[in-house]
Amino acid sequence: MKSTSENQDESARPGLKRPRSGDRIRSARDYFHKQLVRLRGTPEQIAGGGAIGLFVAMTPTIGIQTYIAVPIAALFKVNIIAAAITVWVTNPVTAPFIYGFNYLLGAKLLGYPLKAPFFSNPSWETLWHSGKGVFLAMSVGGILTGSVAAVAGYFFVLSLVKVAREKASRRRHRRKR
Repeated sequence: MKSTSENQDESARPGLKRPRSGDRIRSARDYFHKQLVRLRGTPEQIAGGGAIGLFVAMTPTIGIQTYIAVPIAALFKVNIIAAAITVWVTNPVTAPFIYGFNYLLGAKLLGYPLKAPFFSNPSWETLWHSGKGVFLAMSVGGILTGSVAAVAGYFFVLSLVKVAREKASRRRHRRKR
């Protein structure tokens, strides 16, 4: 049986504050940053894995992205863990925005209507036929945004890892003195 003090809301206890949502996001970002920087391999291998993960993250393969990114990373002999971490750019929170943008971009490039026909004529047949077009538009848009994200991500992760490792090296060097 819990005592009365244990039943109190933690935020009501002196000295304990419930973390704000911004603090939780920052904490998660810092955790993944540390995990990415601490991976084994050269900065180029880690950046290569990150680039592959970002490319796959933009494709309409949610649910199986890790299963796609890991073998590709192994094939190119880059960091597999970095690829697995970076596919999580598309997650339940970001996926609607990323895939929505990819659809609009792909539909525009393919000359498809920006509003799916299903919404003007809702039926199983319309859904089935527009599903192919939506997937194709998302694929075309995803390949384009994935290519841009992969190139930008490669250089971003490369500099992130190099800077973090240089800082860690300087810290270790200072401690030895």
